[in-house]
Amino acid sequence: MIELAAGPHTARVDDEHGGRVASLIFDGHEVLVTSATSPLGWGSYPMVPFAGRIRRGHFRFEGRDHSMPLNMAPHAIHGTVFESRWSIVDADRTTCRLRCDLGDQWPFTGRVEHTVSLHEGGIDHELTVSADEPMPTQVGWHPWFVKPLSSRLTFRAMHRRDAEGIAEAHESAVLDLVPGTIDDCFVDPQEILTLGYETFRLELTSTCRHWVVYDEPPHATCVEPQSGPPDVLNHAPLVVTSAEPATHRFTITWLPHTPRA
Repeated sequence: MIELAAGPHTARVDDEHGGRVASLIFDGHEVLVTSATSPLGWGSYPMVPFAGRIRRGHFRFEGRDHSMPLNMAPHAIHGTVFESRWSIVDADRTTCRLRCDLGDQWPFTGRVEHTVSLHEGGIDHELTVSADEPMPTQVGWHPWFVKPLSSRLTFRAMHRRDAEGIAEAHESAVLDLVPGTIDDCFVDPQEILTLGYETFRLELTSTCRHWVVYDEPPHATCVEPQSGPPDVLNHAPLVVTSAEPATHRFTITWLPHTPRA
């Protein structure tokens, strides 16, 4: 476990369990769910080389069919590294960089680096995927935030779920969704995404255009930046080559509430 500290903030990064941020405490307040019965249900973990679901674990790339283990039957979900042990490349008091191969389940040879930097204004994340051969790629993060008191999550459009619970490829207008029932993929934030707590708020920004919002659990809300919608490997994946890696970033900014006069 890697311990980071900056001003009144601390973070723990778990290299043995998916390279995830296992705890994130801003000014004495834990903002992440820190334990669950499933590795899918806690902390803030990288989703690589795909995020969200792959329909029935199957995708096709350059004329060849590939199948992934159905870890959320009947679909594959959230990549191949969220349970893996990551290598520590370097670490100091505020920043760490981890590396992990994409594993035997993934039919291509590649690796990912996760850099986490804590500072007095918040925390920065960066994922870089590199490959020895052309391969389809999608990246994202899955933060399990302690349920906020309020939120402002406004997007240009959404991808509606079909009968199998997978977001369809085409975009549609954002509907009047009922809080507590959302498990959907949205695209293009129209303002900074914000989660409100009693004494502070969190602002979420990313180089990713797509965000999955999952607020069904009573104890948590997940706001997940992704480089594409679920099942994108079957539609229009980013292709990484030995000469062209892929990098995305995710920042959580901490802003204390200004006391009222």
